[in-house]
Amino acid sequence: MTPILHHYPASPFAELVRAGFGVKAMAWQSVIVSNILPKPGQAELTGGYVRTPVLQIGADIYCDTAAILPALEALQPDPSFYPAPLGTLHKVIAAWAGGPQFMAHVGAAMGSMPPGAMGEGFIEDRKRRFGLDMAQLGKATPHLTSQAMTAAHWLDATLSDGRAFVGGDAPGHADLAFYANIWFVRAIPFAKGTADDMFALPALAAWFARVEAIGHGTRSDISADDAIAIAAAAEPAPIHGRIDAPFTAGQPVLVRTDGSGDPPVAGRLARLDPTGIVVLREGERCGTVAVHFPRLGQMVLPG
Repeated sequence: MTPILHHYPASPFAELVRAGFGVKAMAWQSVIVSNILPKPGQAELTGGYVRTPVLQIGADIYCDTAAILPALEALQPDPSFYPAPLGTLHKVIAAWAGGPQFMAHVGAAMGSMPPGAMGEGFIEDRKRRFGLDMAQLGKATPHLTSQAMTAAHWLDATLSDGRAFVGGDAPGHADLAFYANIWFVRAIPFAKGTADDMFALPALAAWFARVEAIGHGTRSDISADDAIAIAAAAEPAPIHGRIDAPFTAGQPVLVRTDGSGDPPVAGRLARLDPTGIVVLREGERCGTVAVHFPRLGQMVLPG
């Protein structure tokens, strides 16, 4: 079944997944969503998770890149996002790049923006949902930029032995996570000075060009209504894995993302173990869907 990505062009985490389609040379379908709330089509499928991106495979909905990439890996194992010799260490590196380093790159990219550059709607959305304070971000920008530049120097040093990618000859999840951060900084005109400093590092610049050249696979566009209809016509795939105590199968639960002001997703628990979280829920238009989350970064609460 063709995967569907719900995303918007400027999202760095969406760029990570788009580049992932390129690594696997996959055909995929694109649903463009707003970069601010509301996102009614996406919320219909997820039950309220409105961060970007979301992956859909039939009636299975995957939230967060840490759930999305393993889903694509299962759909098409070769070439792997977790090539030897690093293997699953790619996930560890990507979690660091997508966690504290992502926030450092947000500061490096956005902290120097003049007032009004992003539009009041965007600022209000991020303030309400994530506590974004542009004045505080501006004050922290020198520190955050130093953190992003430190990571850039580490990456350049790693690549300076001649390896093509972080783990060796093949690109993996770690490459995609670092790439998305740097891509975001480069995309913001007000961060040109920081981007120039990053791309002055020769091994990093050559590596970035290699990742960028991989492309985005083969994309075709569909509407949110099309995606909902696809979910309604499908059934969730069989769910494997255990449910860790103190929770039980079928128990009503709420799943909330750490650090987000968005409402939790409610459903019946179908999996809860170190490999991830799955809840089954009913949508008014999409019918029964399985909503998948990574285990890290998600709170599971009794419903």
